[in-house]
Amino acid sequence: MILFTNFAFLAAVLLTGAGRQWKTYYVTYTFVSLCNLLYNLLCQNHLTWSFHPELLINHKIADLLNTFVLLPSITILYLYYYPSRKLTKFFYYFGWVIGLTLLESIWFMYGRITYDRGWSILWSFGFYLVMFYVIKLHQTNLKKALLLSLGSVIFLILVFKIPLWD
Repeated sequence: MILFTNFAFLAAVLLTGAGRQWKTYYVTYTFVSLCNLLYNLLCQNHLTWSFHPELLINHKIADLLNTFVLLPSITILYLYYYPSRKLTKFFYYFGWVIGLTLLESIWFMYGRITYDRGWSILWSFGFYLVMFYVIKLHQTNLKKALLLSLGSVIFLILVFKIPLWD
């Protein structure tokens, strides 16, 4: 299921032509991938969610796939089709947030992801609210995107009591 999701999003990037704009979004999808790698580094012994993929791959492999295939694909698609009209932007943004929350809910129902340390699908929903806001902000105001990301990381480390030195 996780493998299928990665390949489905990658196929969408390639088949829709959005992938032709990869250079335009390179810095942003690299930033998103680096944030995911940072999560895995800081939380490696205290994960708030873990993947339980199928087909002989473990959490690390699944997360690396998500880091280098799924997250860049999502970022490219999100930015490539980002609308210009204000009302449309609102629905587009929430469509992506709700869509990824539903996708994660399906993974949870099928045991492909589990939560720990108090994380839940509601936290994921909040995370996606910030993630998609930061993805767009990163394109328009790098400093604000970096500050919001840093603040979010500090907030999550404190709330979920992630020990950084153990």
